[in-house]
Amino acid sequence: MNYQEFMEIVNKKLTSMSDSEKDSWIYNLARVTKEDKRIAFLNFTIDQPGEHLITPDVEWIEAFCEDIESGEIYFECTGYEVYGENYWDSDFKYDYFDEFKIGNDLLRAFQQAEELLYQKNYIQAAKIYESLCMMVFQANERDAGGWDELELEDLVEENIVELDLNHIAKHAIYAKYQATEGKRRPAALFNYFTWKMSTNLRMEEIFIIGPEALADLDLFMEDWISFLGNKQGDLAGKLLIEACMYQGGIHRLCETAKVVSATHPILYKYACEHLLNQNQVIECEKLGLEAMQQLPKNLIIRAEIADLTAKAANSLDHHETVEKCYVAAFYSDSSLSNYLRLFQLTEDGREITSQAAKYAKTLPEQKIDYDYRVNRQLLTNNLSKEQKKVIAFFNAEFETVYEDCKKETTKLGWSNSFIGIAVPLFILALNKNSEITKAGKQLINGFVHRLGYTSSNRDCFLDQFLTWKEKIDLSAEQYVKYIQWLSKVVDQRTEAVVGGGYRKSYYKAAALIASLGETLESNGDLNARERIIEYYKKLHSRKRAFKSEFEKFHSA
Repeated sequence: MNYQEFMEIVNKKLTSMSDSEKDSWIYNLARVTKEDKRIAFLNFTIDQPGEHLITPDVEWIEAFCEDIESGEIYFECTGYEVYGENYWDSDFKYDYFDEFKIGNDLLRAFQQAEELLYQKNYIQAAKIYESLCMMVFQANERDAGGWDELELEDLVEENIVELDLNHIAKHAIYAKYQATEGKRRPAALFNYFTWKMSTNLRMEEIFIIGPEALADLDLFMEDWISFLGNKQGDLAGKLLIEACMYQGGIHRLCETAKVVSATHPILYKYACEHLLNQNQVIECEKLGLEAMQQLPKNLIIRAEIADLTAKAANSLDHHETVEKCYVAAFYSDSSLSNYLRLFQLTEDGREITSQAAKYAKTLPEQKIDYDYRVNRQLLTNNLSKEQKKVIAFFNAEFETVYEDCKKETTKLGWSNSFIGIAVPLFILALNKNSEITKAGKQLINGFVHRLGYTSSNRDCFLDQFLTWKEKIDLSAEQYVKYIQWLSKVVDQRTEAVVGGGYRKSYYKAAALIASLGETLESNGDLNARERIIEYYKKLHSRKRAFKSEFEKFHSA
């Protein structure tokens, strides 16, 4: 139940109550009020300024702010290095000292600002809140003699002062709203929502504080929606979703999504999620298809909407729509997961995957900048060189990948080179068994995160890989060529890792050896797994830690 719905019910109850019933209701509310809320409750019932429990000293607050700004009062600190496991693993820490009792004065100043708010002196309260929240504090380094600057949020994060920033932010926004004229409110309030202390705040939280209801709220909400619709960024998108849901529910959100799709495509995504969660699958499918048609093909969020639409379509047994969504998802977000999913398509699957792989090669490479961090809903499709090579492999461009890998001479540092992905993939692809063994899973664990998968969806890759392998044909000539190369590479890798004494990577070499043996055995080389393992055990007979790694792979 949102604020608007709640207040409508309250107004109906008040209208139907007698005076004695209202008195009883207020009395019972007071009776159950928690101790830390009692002063605020009393302030609701007090109309005469002389009856307030605290008399704000505005002149003292202004003088306190001037002392901070001029550097008359400040914090002190000492810095030192904190070392981790080795000399190079270090961080610089500071201990802070509040010799001027700034923390106590800050708490007092915020309490007085809140008292002004409950006295309905909104202009003065808003002025003080803004001064205190935007203050820059100086910290003098005792040893070095230099100065550092800290913001209010820094003081709390460093445990220099104890303040409830969430509480402060809500009251600051409330005061600013009441102190600002109608048309100027949206821009003024949005600026407050950009503060770090306002992170995760919802506009509706502001409605339930203060001594009286926000003035002209319905008019403001319409202005707020209009303002946010034209404001770039994820924060504006989040606030716009909340405003639409408050003002008119899912219907208002869907209507607004069409209007602001160029600026806030996230509205389509949230609306689809909401409809899907409410089991309104027909509406979700319809809206999702509309969004896929309206949004630019290269928007990553379009792929997320396509996934939601596919779920709705699947529950309706609309299989053609599901396949359409899978294809759309790849062209908007060309991840390996989205590519491998195309192999599940029933009709013309191979032609679709071939065309998709060609498209992937045309994509720009990854680009991350400030705008992308604050406006992720407008992220566009891109693919790194490494990911393009991975998709080429799964498009059965084995010869191209093979020739590319032959150019890499590194035997160490595979975690950062493409060969560290390609060699395990070749070994697993050449294996004719329909299951992945413990050694194979160990191989996959070593590179699956580089393919865009996480520990939570690793099994998804296993399933997709096995489905893909069923649809790929490798000739006997290809097998012979690649297995000879792999045997040589594994031997060189093992010598570099085990011979070089890199104990933390012994398990990687062991997984490669065991998996190579399993692939040889699956292609008719009897006892190849045991034979190759024993060969390397004898070759490195003094490496007990290395030999023990094979114990993990005893059973499939």
